[in-house]
Amino acid sequence: MTRTLLEQVAALRLGPDPTDQQLAEAGRLMLAWLASPDALPANVLSLPKAASQQELLYPLHVTPDEPALYLVSDGPGVASPPHEHATWAVIVGVSGNERNVLYQRDLASGALLPLRTVDIKAHDMIHLRADAIHATVAVDDLPTFHLHLYGKPLNELPPFASRCYPAKIAP
Repeated sequence: MTRTLLEQVAALRLGPDPTDQQLAEAGRLMLAWLASPDALPANVLSLPKAASQQELLYPLHVTPDEPALYLVSDGPGVASPPHEHATWAVIVGVSGNERNVLYQRDLASGALLPLRTVDIKAHDMIHLRADAIHATVAVDDLPTFHLHLYGKPLNELPPFASRCYPAKIAP
């Protein structure tokens, strides 16, 4: 069933720099796919969820030079610093709540200016361009399960630490 979703996403011809409209359409496809009773096999949904301060990454479809789909579980309280992906991303909530803080970099001072906060719960979606900067935290007392669709596999991206920004946030 994962193949059906990926075929539909491939038909969007997203390329390395898709528009916001194309990314939103990929998110709508992911949400429609998740609504199907057999979208995620029972063995996928029975995978362990992350414990406190733990992050688990389950590759669902990873092929070189193609969009990659992962199931990600973050334990309560797991946070990531402000970072960019260096590829586009579409994130859809399956369970739990991941708070995303989106930033803009002030070119004069180098500070990160918070733009908005978006909570991703079950059936919510966010899409990010390759240069988008965001930080995340798993809020509430439950671990998260979210689908992450990236423009290319994570192992083809620069190391995570090199894509992070200092925690210098404007007052």
